[in-house]
Amino acid sequence: MPRKNESEELEERDLAYRIAQAVYDRRIELGWSQRQLAEAAGMRQPHVSRLEAARSLPSLDVLHRVAEAMGTDLTVCLVPREAAKAAEVVTR
Repeated sequence: MPRKNESEELEERDLAYRIAQAVYDRRIELGWSQRQLAEAAGMRQPHVSRLEAARSLPSLDVLHRVAEAMGTDLTVCLVPREAAKAAEVVTR
């Protein structure tokens, strides 16, 4: 597998941080500890910690289990990059 270039690594890191922030925000909104989320999602607390620290991109299976445990839907949107960048500029 070819090595990722710097731009790809930055995009992956950005995605990991956005996922981490969304999981953290919802967990805090629920008043749950990392251990409570881990138990509800059928995983271990260190895995939740790594997820919230954006140490790596979680699999879709892990994201689905976390979303289900927190009473949320997992939604994936495929948006043309130009439209996504324009929307990002408008929301900032």
